[in-house]
Amino acid sequence: MKNWLTHNFRASGSLIVTGAVFAIIVVGTIAAARQPDEAPAERQPQLIIGDTVGADFEELAQETWTTFIAVFRARSGCFGDVRLEAARNLNSRAAYDPGSAIVTVRVPATAAMLKSALIHEWAHHIEFQCAAHQDLRPAFLAAQGLPPDTPWRLDNSPTDAPEIAWSNIPSEQYAEAAIELALGRRQIPGKIHLTKEAVQALEMWAYGE
Repeated sequence: MKNWLTHNFRASGSLIVTGAVFAIIVVGTIAAARQPDEAPAERQPQLIIGDTVGADFEELAQETWTTFIAVFRARSGCFGDVRLEAARNLNSRAAYDPGSAIVTVRVPATAAMLKSALIHEWAHHIEFQCAAHQDLRPAFLAAQGLPPDTPWRLDNSPTDAPEIAWSNIPSEQYAEAAIELALGRRQIPGKIHLTKEAVQALEMWAYGE
């Protein structure tokens, strides 16, 4: 009887061990099958819609954001989310606050004006948040025929500065170039002159080249 119990215990133990090994193999196979073929994609910056934005404007903004991100996808790892608000009383068509990463756009306006304003201000969002943006500036200045020591922006320039003064600021020229790059052309005429080479310089940088 003792030998029989010992034999059965050993046999049962073998079955338990064999079953455990089989279970581990099965679980491991299932887990491996569930592993994605590629690593998860990096989180893309998001457009956060504020309570002041109406439904029609939100739809237009989301469509424009999709276009914008497609152009700057290679640089999307160096800038974060941006919030959109709308206002009826604003000194300019739109404004960007670097401290809060909020773009405020004056409404109502035509679709062309809204798209242009959004891309212009989102370009400033990248400019302030992306450290690699510094690499673009020498090539952009040269393409615009400006001296390499030209100040990129006037930090204390008023939002209601005369358009002729505003148009001479490289930072604003770059933001207008972003409109041309994303939409194919600037839909709102302005006094900023852009060279084809400047838009190409921005395109190369946006695509990570």
